[in-house]
Amino acid sequence: MLNHVSVLVADDQPFIALDMALAVEDAGGKVVGPAASCEEALALLASGIVGAAILDVNLVDGDSSAVVEVLVGLDVPFIVHTAVDLPPALATRFSDLVVQIKPCPAATLIAQLEILIAGHERAVAAAPASYDRS
Repeated sequence: MLNHVSVLVADDQPFIALDMALAVEDAGGKVVGPAASCEEALALLASGIVGAAILDVNLVDGDSSAVVEVLVGLDVPFIVHTAVDLPPALATRFSDLVVQIKPCPAATLIAQLEILIAGHERAVAAAPASYDRS
């Protein structure tokens, strides 16, 4: 279960985006979006808290490298769900991205997203607290 985690869904194919959104809701998550463009995805990331994401590589306004940069910078767990190869610069810079090739059943994506979220939560809980010297 996604336990009310807010999940950004970004895909330019409406039927796939809807399928992902319904799967997120069925798993107990909250859908952010869906976004069909990088511009929309970045605006959604800027306007609220996103706890995880499912992201297509190619959106209507280009490849989603800028969205990946923001997700990584915010330390948000995400899955790249794509029918094409990652752009070479993205694949080189982020060699550990979790990638699922389309078509991939929504249940598989959700199960993998749950694992990523759980791992992220464990890592955050295990991280040493900041020491305030004031």
